[in-house]
Amino acid sequence: MFAFVILAGLTLYGCEITAILRARKRRQIDLGVKYFVTAIALLVPVSALGAVLAWPHLPMTMLTAQLENVYGFLAFIGVVTFAIVGMLYKVVPFLVWYASYSKAIGRSKVPSLAELYSPALQSAGYWLFLAGLLLTSVAAAVGHEHCVRVGCVVLLASVVVFVVNIGKILTHLIRPRIQPLIFKPAHVANVSPI
Repeated sequence: MFAFVILAGLTLYGCEITAILRARKRRQIDLGVKYFVTAIALLVPVSALGAVLAWPHLPMTMLTAQLENVYGFLAFIGVVTFAIVGMLYKVVPFLVWYASYSKAIGRSKVPSLAELYSPALQSAGYWLFLAGLLLTSVAAAVGHEHCVRVGCVVLLASVVVFVVNIGKILTHLIRPRIQPLIFKPAHVANVSPI
């Protein structure tokens, strides 16, 4: 019964997130938000699996034990970690930009938030994480050890990409990229003296 109460709460939360996304001003979802939304979407298979595993008359078999592992893996690595990575991509650039460039606004040319990190690395990390998560989950469900290892290596690659990109952001704390403002002189009409 409590599993279904939790499912009802998650369903209401999903409806609220959907309403927020529909009401947004910018039509394009940036990758940081996409990480978070994907993590929230992963609550659907996690919740379904949790409801099945919470069934009181479910027999304890090897498959059931493997599905319990997948449930925990998807919940912690899929939902929690993916959401944290997405929010770090939103928060860390802002904090670094504020610390390095906020006082130079109007006096110097400063990079935008999007210029602090590599969108290509962010995208690569997203797809590597999803691929590693899917491969590891399916392999764990069917009990294929070699594929679990391969999936974990893909997940590790996504973590390395994330760390490199965060490192790229943090370099702006050490070496800010401030450039002088270039003022173009206003065009002065040639007026003949009287």
